[in-house]
Amino acid sequence: MNSNKKTAELILDTAQALVQEVGFNGFSYAHIAEKIGIRTASIHYHFPNKEDLGEALITRYQREFVATITQIDGETQNNLEKLRKYVNIFSIPVDNYCTCLSVMLSSDLATLSEKVGAKLADFFTANLAWVERVLEEGRREGQLRFEGAASLQAHIILAALQGAQLLARSFRDVNRFTFIADGVISALT
Repeated sequence: MNSNKKTAELILDTAQALVQEVGFNGFSYAHIAEKIGIRTASIHYHFPNKEDLGEALITRYQREFVATITQIDGETQNNLEKLRKYVNIFSIPVDNYCTCLSVMLSSDLATLSEKVGAKLADFFTANLAWVERVLEEGRREGQLRFEGAASLQAHIILAALQGAQLLARSFRDVNRFTFIADGVISALT
């Protein structure tokens, strides 16, 4: 990996951590520069403005999400197990009393650019489509039981997991996330 690519990734890593901690509007390029030990001009070289940074963040986040669900699909055919692994994705930021990037960007949606908002909507659409597919397959194969449309259940699951992250963060209590996440899974079996 060349030096420019390493610097861009380091900027994205740092920006993502900041967004997950304080929101998109809660930091500036100066905060990133201070954490990494570079000048703000270096950040502007890679991401001319904060909108560019936001687009790059959500694009990378979606790419990582697609890679993760592809890996989950490849690891198991059992749809209940797929959902358990999906839930585990949401527990990662909770361990640090943070919230996933998509939740934090959503909280700043009114101030984000239209392009970033559209990319965020694409991210949620990809999540919902995957969960809906897993639910439909799981019900058809007898691994999952639930009433109503799989699309509604997918929305409920995503909302519950993101809400659980917020509660865990607010109370600084990882167990609140686990309690809700376990409830989401047990409601499907």
